[in-house]
Amino acid sequence: STQSTGNLSVALCNGGVCEGDMRCPGRYCGLYRDTCTACPWGLRVNTTSEICEPCVSKPILYDWLYMGFMLLTVVFFHMDTLTRNIGDDLRGAGKWILVTSAETLLSVLLTLLLSDPYGSFSLNSCGVESFLDWYSVFQNPAIRFTDTIYCESEVVYPLYSIAFKFLGLCLILMLLVRTWYHPVSFTTHSVYAALYFIPLVALLHSMLCGLVYYSFPYLCVTGSLIFNAVIMSANLQTFNDVKEHMKKPVFMMQIFLYWVLHGYGILSIVVYNRLSYWYLFLTPIPTVFYVVTLPFSLRPVALTEPDATDGAV
Repeated sequence: STQSTGNLSVALCNGGVCEGDMRCPGRYCGLYRDTCTACPWGLRVNTTSEICEPCVSKPILYDWLYMGFMLLTVVFFHMDTLTRNIGDDLRGAGKWILVTSAETLLSVLLTLLLSDPYGSFSLNSCGVESFLDWYSVFQNPAIRFTDTIYCESEVVYPLYSIAFKFLGLCLILMLLVRTWYHPVSFTTHSVYAALYFIPLVALLHSMLCGLVYYSFPYLCVTGSLIFNAVIMSANLQTFNDVKEHMKKPVFMMQIFLYWVLHGYGILSIVVYNRLSYWYLFLTPIPTVFYVVTLPFSLRPVALTEPDATDGAV
């Protein structure tokens, strides 16, 4: 049976089989082998022909930045955990930073090689047209409020699934490499923390991927500002502290991580809103502002116990 809606004829056929000029209901239902159903993985419905077509376009720069944000999240976590547990073993920490970077880079390469087109470092993408593309599971059409046609699929392929692939490879390679490389005490803490952190990131991505896609630039900028304020306030009280801490590799590494995160957020905002790349020069401004305004900051007051003789009669 069919129901007329304007100039379109919506198919309400049994089992989703559509004939003639009948059209699939719903936003993401498409014709695949003469059946109105969810498009298979790697295909997306053409809004004009209602046919599921292969995704052969390439990701735009903002999509690459989103995938890079997932990479940056893992790298930032590993580096921050290591720098918090380094102590005085700077030489050993340097080796472990290289090992961690190699793990992450290898995970990225394997993720690309195991994605369509397989065996290459390029990606095929369906693109992102709206916020609803991330949550097709909530867009299944209900015919006469009784019969539901389930058309959920990865509309934003591969932006949703590739994150799980990357995080899984990070976890596997971390366990393999660090077990083989005889971990020391502070890297053991990093491993244990990552066993909680990476699954947590995967869980958040599964639920909040659409929100993160549009807000990650602002999350980077906000997080970097908070991180900068915490690091600066904990280490710098005077200009002499600035000179002293500039000689400490751990402190300078933390500042470098902050600059990377802050600059990445600004770059993503610039790309999404098509602004001038000159805004990237704002990256060090919060650090410079904090140092310049140190003389105007309140100094912590040392509390001393009153003398026992004070107030004696």
